Amino acid sequence: MNETTKLANTIKATLQLADRCAQTETSDNYGLLEDEVGELEGQAREAFQAQMNIPPLLSKLKKKQSLSAADLKTLELLFVGDAEYFVKYETEIDHWKSELKRLLGEIGSLQSGPADVDGVMRLRAVCQEISRILPGLIFYFDQKERAAKFEQATQGPIDSEGYKVLAETVERMLTSDKM
Repeated sequence: MNETTKLANTIKATLQLADRCAQTETSDNYGLLEDEVGELEGQAREAFQAQMNIPPLLSKLKKKQSLSAADLKTLELLFVGDAEYFVKYETEIDHWKSELKRLLGEIGSLQSGPADVDGVMRLRAVCQEISRILPGLIFYFDQKERAAKFEQATQGPIDSEGYKVLAETVERMLTSDKM
C-alpha cells in the first residue's frame, strides 16, 4: 500500500472515530481519538518526508557544498515547516487570548470577595479553565518563535560546523518517529 492510500485510510478511520465520539461522548472514546490523531500525524510526517528530495540535500550537507534556494526551502520545511503551518492555520489564537483575559478578569473580581467555599471553588474552576487554555497559547508562541529562530539562523552563510550539525540533524530526523 502506498503512502497516499495509507494516509487516506487513516483519515477515514479518524473521521469515523470522531463520529463515534460525537455519538457517545466518553473519555475512553476521546482517548482513542487522540491516539488515532497521533497515528494520522505520524503518517502525514512520513508522507511529507517521502515527497521531499532529501538524499541529495544530505549529500550536499556532508560534502559542505553550497545550498540552493530549493535546498534551503527543504531544510526549512524539515526543521520548522510544521511550526510555520501551525501558526499559519491556527484559528483559535484570538479566542484563547480573549478567553484568558476574561478569566483573569474573573479572578480579579474574586480578589475582593469573601473566601467562602463557593468563592474558593469558583476560583479553582477558573484556574482550571485557564490551565486548559494556556497550553494552546504556549504551543502557538513556541512554534512562532521556533520558526523565527530558524529564519534568523539561516540568514548568513553556513560554516563548516553548521554543515555538520545540519547533516547530523537531518539524519536523526529521517530515523526518528517523532520528527
